[in-house]
Formats: sequence, structure tokens, C-alpha cells
Amino acid sequence: MRNFHHDQAAGLRRIMASPKPRVVSILSAGLEATLPRMMTNLAASIQAQGNQVLMMHASAYSRESQYALNKVSSLYEICQGKSTLQSAVKVSPYAFSLAKLMQKTQSSDITFNYQMQANALVKQLATQFDMVLVDASVNDEGQLALPILNESEIIIQLSRKPESIKEAYALIKRICSQLGRRTFGIIVDDANDEQAQVVFHNIAQVAKRYLHIELEFFGAIPADEKLSLATKLGRTVIDAFPLAKASAAFTHIAKKLDVQLDSAASFQQAYR
Repeated sequence: MRNFHHDQAAGLRRIMASPKPRVVSILSAGLEATLPRMMTNLAASIQAQGNQVLMMHASAYSRESQYALNKVSSLYEICQGKSTLQSAVKVSPYAFSLAKLMQKTQSSDITFNYQMQANALVKQLATQFDMVLVDASVNDEGQLALPILNESEIIIQLSRKPESIKEAYALIKRICSQLGRRTFGIIVDDANDEQAQVVFHNIAQVAKRYLHIELEFFGAIPADEKLSLATKLGRTVIDAFPLAKASAAFTHIAKKLDVQLDSAASFQQAYR
């Protein structure tokens, strides 16, 4: 794992030069089955922009096999002294790194102390990467798994289906009731840009009127058979079919996130 375990001097330089660690949690509104595919392609696209990305599975939904994380130790196991950090972070075939918060059978073992240790561990990991992209979910109280995730940026993946839009709004409302008003990012799946803009406009209007919050449009991911084909081939769509519509969509979203990352760095440099 180059630069992660061995190049400590480079790591220190990076921590000194970088802005606050960038953690982006993505929640799915009724599209849980497609979220791993989106996360994988988005992480690969952000990595392709020249950023070091850690993709972390921290959802209550068990998707370990879809990320090939079945045999990887969890961060909670490190906190319990059952494993080491080296065995908990792996490099994916797509160049970005992977980790998972917990084993699917581990939720009953989690105490507040372990949660705080895991939170500190994720903060430590975040300093080693330009971005931590989190496959997340909310609990019954409307909170994410760790305090750092509750404080992070949140993007919601939804579709044009009424039930998905309804679930996305319910998610936003639930989170705001627990964590306070905040901005949420929106990605509309299975839609072209025009269709996605209509969906975004409608949900943004409702959120502004009733919750007094702003939503931010991050992009649309079109229905594209090349995306499914790339997944079957075990590749990302930007690698297998760089000219596909889906590739352009993921590149656009990655660039939007990358611009925000550059802006944060510039802001910090200006006020040093």
C-alpha cells in the first residue's frame, strides 16, 4: 500500500498541506441494490482526477461481497484489538482504497467506547486521503454510524420514481430533525440531465419551503447499458467505455467534487 504505511514523511507533508479531511457520505433512497455500483464508479472517477480516495462501507445494509470486503477486517475489530490497520485497508482493482466499519454480524458488540475509538480511527485515516467516500445509512434515530459522518457532507442518491423521491425527502427531514438544518447534495440515477433537473427542482422547492434548507444538484446518471456491461466485466465504466454517457456523468460528478476540494484548499491557504 504505497504512501499509506511506509512513506511517513510524505504523509506528514500531506497532512500539513491539506485542508480539513474531506468526508462525503452517500445515502440511497430506495436504490440500495445499485448503490455499490455507483460508489465504485464514482470513487474510481474521483481517483482518476488525481485524488487519493478511500471508499468505506459503513452502511447497516450488508454489501461487503459487492465491494469484495468479506475477508477484510473491520475498523471495529481494530478498536477491539482483534486486528491491525494494515489488514483493514485494501487497494481495490480500480486503484482507490477500501475499508469497512463493521462486520455484518458485529452490530450487537458495538459499545459507545468502541464507537468513539472507531470515530478517531476514521479521522486518522481521513488525513491520509484526499477524500473518504462513505456508503452510509441512518439508524432509527436518523443519525449516521459515527459522529464524523454526521458532521460530513451528505449526498443522496434517488431516482425519478415517486417512492424514491418521497423516501429521499423523508431521509432529509429525519436527518435535519436530529442533526439540525444543513445542505444536502442530490444525485439523480437512471435519468438524463433534463429529467434529473425536474426531479431536483421539485424536491429542492419542497425542502426550501418546509425545511428551510438548500439542496445542491451534483448530477444525473443516465440509463446506460455500458454501465451494466462494465460491471459484468469487473471494470468501471470510465475504464471499459470512456466515451459512454455514464462515463461522462461520473466524470462530471467527480469534477464537481474535485473543484470543491480545490476550493477548500485555496480557502485555507488564503487564511494562513
